[in-house]
Amino acid sequence: MYKIDYLVGSTAYSVYSPFESDRRILSGIYHRETNTVGSLTFSVLYTHPAYDMFKEYKGVIRLYWGTELIYKFRIIKIRRDFHNTLMVQCEGLLGYLNDSIVKPYVFNVNHSVYPDTVPPPSCSPVEYMTELIALHNRMVEAEQRFTFIDETNGAFNSILLTTSQTAYSKTWDELQSKIIKNIGGYIQIQHMSAENRLVFKAALTDSNSQTVRFRQNLKDLEIETSSKKFVTAIYPISTYTNSNGTRQTVKLTGTEYIEKSLLVPLYGRIIECVQYEGINTEEKLREIAQRDLNNYINRGKPIKASATDMSALDSSVPPLEVDRLTRIISEANNVDVTVMLNAFDVDILDPRNSTYTFNGEVPSFVRKTYIQKT
Repeated sequence: MYKIDYLVGSTAYSVYSPFESDRRILSGIYHRETNTVGSLTFSVLYTHPAYDMFKEYKGVIRLYWGTELIYKFRIIKIRRDFHNTLMVQCEGLLGYLNDSIVKPYVFNVNHSVYPDTVPPPSCSPVEYMTELIALHNRMVEAEQRFTFIDETNGAFNSILLTTSQTAYSKTWDELQSKIIKNIGGYIQIQHMSAENRLVFKAALTDSNSQTVRFRQNLKDLEIETSSKKFVTAIYPISTYTNSNGTRQTVKLTGTEYIEKSLLVPLYGRIIECVQYEGINTEEKLREIAQRDLNNYINRGKPIKASATDMSALDSSVPPLEVDRLTRIISEANNVDVTVMLNAFDVDILDPRNSTYTFNGEVPSFVRKTYIQKT
């Protein structure tokens, strides 16, 4: 079962425990999604023992499954209604990255983000993130700092990142725009005692032990059909800042787009312009564009499923977690796939009302055609 406490300094106040009648909440929704901050929202009556303790940006809200710490949050908003019921809104600790700023900079082989830091020997995305996290840690207090852990296994080492920023921005915005949306990868938080570990991965390989199955814990299944993001060709373009601080553009020479030649005769040449930042060679631009074109082809049909987390019925079963592969079986829908759980909204008081969203890995007709042809 889920439990919640509120740690202020060295004192932990119990907020919700299903086994304590005076430690109840009226509602509780736990939201997680790939490469986002995450949130927790709950409400308590004025009779709750911790009612007067909650303060914005003070302390840490901790969510447990049994005795296992699942996630940490901080309070960002408190609302009191006519009946003095408190609605407490929290964000995951990745929100700390919105507490620091990144000044205008040029980052390439000759310049690091700021002149008072030692320029790295090269500028891979990992080295860029390492420096940004170090700069974040210098600006904030101890409890807001992160230990950066690289678990990409060198997947991005061949990318020479050259980038710049002309305005003042938040560290989280920089990581999202320059790394996640541009290069790829996954940012996760691991809570090791008092240490906040920020982990960067190139791929997700862990699995949930549960199977979501028709007539067992699958309540509803929706498969979306949409051609909005389907393409058979990509026109890639990248901009970067050279060692002199001058903006440069990289395009493909000859045929300026790449395509899936097996699919063009079947569906036509459907081109999407994709813009990148910091890729400074045509060879690397072609490689990254090819990866993204494959992602378009492999996207398939998104799945939205409503399910009962089996851990709610059997406490020995671990709860479903985001960023983990999960098998879904529904004979009625002709579905038997292993997909990535990339978002959920968990009703803490009644997990049967929870909704889980999986990435689009149910093979579409186009994807089946591509696989068969190749």
